[in-house]
Amino acid sequence: MLLQASPLHFQDVGLLSDFLSQTFVPLDVKAQGSQPFSNMAINDQLGSLMVTEMRCTALQVDRTHALADRTESALYKVSLQLSGVSEIHQQNRKVLLHAGQWALYDTTRPYTINVDAEAHLLVLQLGLSHMQSWLPYLQAALVRRFETQEGSGQLMRQMLLGALHQRPLLSDVAAGGVATALLHLIGAQLSECADITLEQEQDSVQHVQLMKLKHYIAENLTDPALGVELLCANFRYSRRYLYKLFALQNLSPADYIQRQRLE
Repeated sequence: MLLQASPLHFQDVGLLSDFLSQTFVPLDVKAQGSQPFSNMAINDQLGSLMVTEMRCTALQVDRTHALADRTESALYKVSLQLSGVSEIHQQNRKVLLHAGQWALYDTTRPYTINVDAEAHLLVLQLGLSHMQSWLPYLQAALVRRFETQEGSGQLMRQMLLGALHQRPLLSDVAAGGVATALLHLIGAQLSECADITLEQEQDSVQHVQLMKLKHYIAENLTDPALGVELLCANFRYSRRYLYKLFALQNLSPADYIQRQRLE
């Protein structure tokens, strides 16, 4: 393992599911194939970045519609394949990752990941605070394969692996500087996605706006005045635009608020 702390060992799929759900977001995990179930995982903090390292037997990891609908804040994950193969499905996109390749995906939307036996990977968690400058091209970059054999990708991989190796010797200030540099390198690769359309840009902005609305609702569920008028007033949206945002979830604002209160 690359991370310096002692890894956790999982011979039970339920225990691994609990670990992944607590580390990332709630997930459904299923063992695949006939190989004995044996997985290792470990977390560490590198500045503002949470890094998770995993060595896996064959797995299927699902972020279902029901789980994604309960998301209150935007969280994205960068998955860097060190060995073996992983396949990520999200929103009619599919990407196959081999050693040295990485992809970005969105935990606020359903996805499925199939991990082959003998897979070794690193996962970085990114919140919206990490990626404000990426929003114009974020949608085009989701579930796309990026290489680390040259250019900014190679610099990113070398810096990440080197920082994890040297983590015990890095001060908090140094670790924070490395995390910032890594984010710039990741952003540089994302920005190289070609053919970003206005429609994709608009979808990305609206998705962020919806996440902010959902977070506000979660924080104010006990307010009896919480409703369409209050949301429009606080966010300065027209009623028509507010309904358009919640249509991304196939719900009206009132239905979404009622569902959250019932839950």
